[in-house]
Amino acid sequence: MRDSIFRYGCCQAAAVTVDITPVENMYHRMWGAALHDQAVGIHQPLEANLLLLQSSTGAQGESVLVVSLDHCLFWKRDLDSIKSIVVETTGFADDQIVVFFTHTHAAGLMDTTRGSLPGGDLIAPYLAEVADRLAVAATGLQERLCDVWLTGATGACSLAANRDLWDSKRQQFVCGYNPDGDADPTVMTIRITDLQGELIAVLVNYACHPTTLAWDNQLISPDYVGGMRQTLRHALGDIPIPFIQGASGDVGPREGFVGDVGVAEKNGRQLGLATLESLAAMPEEPAEFSYDGPVLSGATIGTWSYKPFTADRLKQFHNYRKVAGETKLPYREDLGTLEQTEADLDRLLEESEVEGQTTAQRRDQRALIERLQRKRTRFSDLTDASGYPYSIRGWQFGEIGLLAFNGEMYNILQTNLRSAFPDQALIVGTLADGSQCWYLPQSSSYGQGLYQEDASVIARGGLEQLCDATIELFKEG
Repeated sequence: MRDSIFRYGCCQAAAVTVDITPVENMYHRMWGAALHDQAVGIHQPLEANLLLLQSSTGAQGESVLVVSLDHCLFWKRDLDSIKSIVVETTGFADDQIVVFFTHTHAAGLMDTTRGSLPGGDLIAPYLAEVADRLAVAATGLQERLCDVWLTGATGACSLAANRDLWDSKRQQFVCGYNPDGDADPTVMTIRITDLQGELIAVLVNYACHPTTLAWDNQLISPDYVGGMRQTLRHALGDIPIPFIQGASGDVGPREGFVGDVGVAEKNGRQLGLATLESLAAMPEEPAEFSYDGPVLSGATIGTWSYKPFTADRLKQFHNYRKVAGETKLPYREDLGTLEQTEADLDRLLEESEVEGQTTAQRRDQRALIERLQRKRTRFSDLTDASGYPYSIRGWQFGEIGLLAFNGEMYNILQTNLRSAFPDQALIVGTLADGSQCWYLPQSSSYGQGLYQEDASVIARGGLEQLCDATIELFKEG
């Protein structure tokens, strides 16, 4: 009889943290309800935490470069430009690089088409600088690869709460804390150590929208992710901490949508402490915790101890595989057209020039304009009229699995996938290379007037189709 709390993998790895904090007067507006355009300062630095994982064989083709980036997301054209520079500089193939946006809503919307807005002229130079810094850092990682142990543990944190709230007074759904809803508390923690036990990095995978800070906040911030990293580094030292956002389409912090950065720090401490609990439970050196037998005492005691892994199990930890596939997801029938969206946007822009509006009227109008601008962006990514060609990507190192999903999925995706693969420490990552398909709510959430459905291009059942296709692909692979 052996313990099944921890999962292990063996490979080569290297990690590094890169400061990507923009200037303090950068274009900052992310929220439709925000009345400001530019930031007025920095709350905490923005980071890119890079983690290169390569199979034990040392074959460069058997590797994945994970980039955890402190931004909400970049539009596809801007991210493609950044990745192309990293590819050209490092020699990695494009499909070996996956950018996981931590999804902070307090870093600003880095959209190069907003160059004419206050602070917008700083966006393009900033993104070019980010690309250069990532390329240099990624090149350096290849020279620092070493043999490592991956130790995975499943913990729990109550920070995340369901955010699909029914407002009975107004008879509508709003996006806010729903005390009666469910949220997956799973924190997937992956400790990465070299063969001498030296800590190289800690990867944290948790599902919770980083929406602590909202329209009243005017500071550039990584939201709760920054507080989580501060808590871990206070205990562990100055190490890279890649954070991978889980399936958080319908979950966010219980206390959120505020302007107080102290709340973001508190939320981050909560997640950081939950991660430290998982790390504290791990054995100092990877080993098999198994049953020894009874010892007679006042009671008959069942004793357990750590032992070296068997040769067969140790060999399994070195197994590497990459899975890749595609499923075509149907579009919503009520999606509308680009032409109508642009006409509605032009009308609102004309109305916004009317003088004498109250603050509330200005806020509401700016919010409606922002919604239509993003809807216009959604249309630009729809290149296949027959359906959305969704790429499924995954990597496995021993008992550690990594799945990369573009878009924002409802919480049920990660619970279903982990139920399907109970013998793995499964990292379910979303916002992988952005969000071209936008939201994927579960079927039961359609038809209720939820924001997530309005912001989605995919028809009812798309999330379940993606989940089934992923399970089938990952099992076959």
